[in-house]
Amino acid sequence: MKSVPQKTVWKDYETMCIAAAHCFVAACHQAIAKNGKFVVALSGGNTPEKLYELLASPAFSTNIPWKKVFLFWSDERFVIHTSPESNYNMAKKSLLDHIDIPPKNVFPVPVTGDPEQCARQYEATIKKFFNNTQAAFDWLLLGTGDDGHTASLFPHTPALIENRRLIKQVWLKEKQAWRITFTYPLINKAKQIIVLVSGKEKKPVVNAVFNKPAKKIYPVQYVNAERSLWIIDKATLG
Repeated sequence: MKSVPQKTVWKDYETMCIAAAHCFVAACHQAIAKNGKFVVALSGGNTPEKLYELLASPAFSTNIPWKKVFLFWSDERFVIHTSPESNYNMAKKSLLDHIDIPPKNVFPVPVTGDPEQCARQYEATIKKFFNNTQAAFDWLLLGTGDDGHTASLFPHTPALIENRRLIKQVWLKEKQAWRITFTYPLINKAKQIIVLVSGKEKKPVVNAVFNKPAKKIYPVQYVNAERSLWIIDKATLG
């Protein structure tokens, strides 16, 4: 029997994001009590934006010791940080601009110059942060597309078979664009992986993950199921 992730199902997108925000706060306090810090990898796309707004709101933010929180990104589009396409920019506008987090605690993906050099630079930054021990994020946020991609691990791209590098550059031919992404070796070592999924267009992917775990047809199915919690809305179940 192949492993199936845990999941919680919520009535709609907003309720789902509130649940994820509570999950963030609980994990934050647990990690800080144990290790004195909470090391997080954020995701991009549209789905987590409401979650970030909630975390920035007084109802949640007052319960988060931001000076002990460290933020990274599980993937990034290879555009300047002020671009509307930038995952960092979305998080900045919805979260970072509204909280009292030290700038030194925030680690955007480098996006100037050569994509491969930027990927290697980000990998070096992460290794240094973890003192060259095995990098294991306390809370790693992912989503999935209707094509089953997660982070920037897209179907039929070489990054899917990367087993040594922690960070990899990805060329998306159909988008004619570069991305930089965490690879499975880094994702699957996280202590807790949260997969936040909303919308009926994701139903085939969610169905594959929970009803056909032995048949791996989507990149998100290679995420460590034993460390994953899927927080989803009812629309994803059809």
